[in-house]
Amino acid sequence: MHEISLVRSLIRQVESLVCDQGVTVTEIDVSIGPLSGVEPLLVQSAFSQLAPTSRFPEATLCIRETELIATCQDCGCSFSVASFRFVCPDCDSRAVDVTSGDGFRLERISVTDDCAPGNTTLTQATNR
Repeated sequence: MHEISLVRSLIRQVESLVCDQGVTVTEIDVSIGPLSGVEPLLVQSAFSQLAPTSRFPEATLCIRETELIATCQDCGCSFSVASFRFVCPDCDSRAVDVTSGDGFRLERISVTDDCAPGNTTLTQATNR
């Protein structure tokens, strides 16, 4: 289960982003695509196991499953890939590029400033 190592890396990344800022991480938002090779339920389970020993034991993980999108190399049509059928709906070409839905990405970190009331959001866009 490589999700544990991915979540360890995610936790290290979040810790490095908020290190010495005097904030408490409240929520971590990630996106996972169907071609990422990452199982959302296993990521959630790994996070539940690893977060309590991190610098943000009370943080929640929000997972957004992204749609698989491709663009036709022949006609330029951008389309949602249904049932993993990589064929352009406009020209029936199989020459397509996946443009979305193949990554595991840290989208946003929500924090509370320990010195001031209110929430702040840090955004870090990184593909994994």
